[in-house]
This record gives sequence, C-alpha cells and structure tokens, in this order.
Amino acid sequence: MNIISRLSRKPFSIIGHRGAKGLEPENTLRSIGRALEIGVDIVEVDVRSTRDGALILLHDEDFSRVAGTPVKARDLTFKEIRDGIRVDGENVPTLEEALEFANGRSGLFIEIKEPETTSNIIKLLRRRGLPEFVALVSFHDEALIAARRMEPSIVTGLIYSRPPGRIIDAKKIGAKIVLPRYPLATEKAVSLAHRLGLKVAVWTVNDPSIAEKMVERGVDAIATDYPDRLVELRESYE
Repeated sequence: MNIISRLSRKPFSIIGHRGAKGLEPENTLRSIGRALEIGVDIVEVDVRSTRDGALILLHDEDFSRVAGTPVKARDLTFKEIRDGIRVDGENVPTLEEALEFANGRSGLFIEIKEPETTSNIIKLLRRRGLPEFVALVSFHDEALIAARRMEPSIVTGLIYSRPPGRIIDAKKIGAKIVLPRYPLATEKAVSLAHRLGLKVAVWTVNDPSIAEKMVERGVDAIATDYPDRLVELRESYE
C-alpha cells in the first residue's frame, strides 16, 4: 500500500511520532515495533548524519536529552555511536534498519533534519527500490525541492508550526502533504489544502478530545506520542 493510501484511512489515519514516543524510547526499533503492534498506519522517524556519513535516527542535534551524552551525532562515527551510546538500553538505529524493520507493515515518514543529508537518503531509497510506503517530510523547503529534483516520484511533505501556515508554499514545491502543528489546522486551512489536492497530517496530538476536534475539521492523519489512545478513539468511531 502506498503512502497516500495510508493517509486515506477513515475516519483518520494514525501516525506514530518517533515510533511510539510516549511509550518507548523514541526513534528506536523498540519504539517503532510498539507503534506497529498498536496498529498505526504510518511511523514517523527523524534522520541525521554521523561524522562518517551514516544515516541514523535522532531528533536532536546531540544525544543530551535521549542518552545523557552532550555530543553531536555529526562529531562521532557510526561505530562510536553503536559501541558507546544507548537510548534507554536501545541501540541508535540506522535509517536502513528502520526501513527493513517497517518493510511496508506501515507507512514511513522520514523527517529530514539536515538538508545536506537529502542526497544520501535518496540514494538509500533507490538502493531499496524506492519503497512506495515512504514519504520524505521536512521543515526545510530546500531538502524537499532537492529530493524531488533527484527523484521526481518521491512523495514529500512540508512541516510548519507558525501562522499563517504554508499550504500554498507546499503546493508550489510539489509536496503532496502538509504537516501543520495542530492549532494551525483550522477548518478553513484544511479545506484549502484539500482543494489543492494535499493531504493534511497534524502533529502532535496526545489528547483524544483534541484529536476529535481535528477529525471534525477534516484532517487526514494525526501524529501522536500515544498511538494506543488514538487507536481507541478511532475504534469508538467505527
């Protein structure tokens, strides 16, 4: 099933934020596994590069918050990270390991944190046959533009957090998805996005009552740290 189909589940699709961040160590295979067990439609992960060019899952620039080590990923080799850093006992996975692990059991949103990693991400996806369950998402327009220049078939999504939003910008750069922070997903904004043929995926909603409001406004997908809560909500609709 391709990524757009996975964003089309009714009444809404569920995105596991950094796997199941509220339940397991974020951006680890354990977290992704938990999200898959719970039944998400898509898993979102963050990607950065090591000093020697390995693509790893990491949200912050350094390991302070997740591993208590105030060193940047880009200052370490992958071997140094694999040998010396644990996130709540878990290895820091590579993007390739995450792709193999998900392997189409869910969609995968790969958030590009560093635009300079874009070409390496595309090369990895090409080696894996450009899996159709993947979309590249980013706050960085230049990363998404570069990705589509290299591989026009790739699905991209523009993330944003400030008003008035960036729906028109997303359309201009060829994105298929907009990812607003949830307060920006007004009924009017969602309607505009849909008129332009864009899917709307909001983040990060952990309160089912807010999720209900998002569903009323017509969003396509909701990212959450607690996918179990949103699966329960979706079942109540069904």
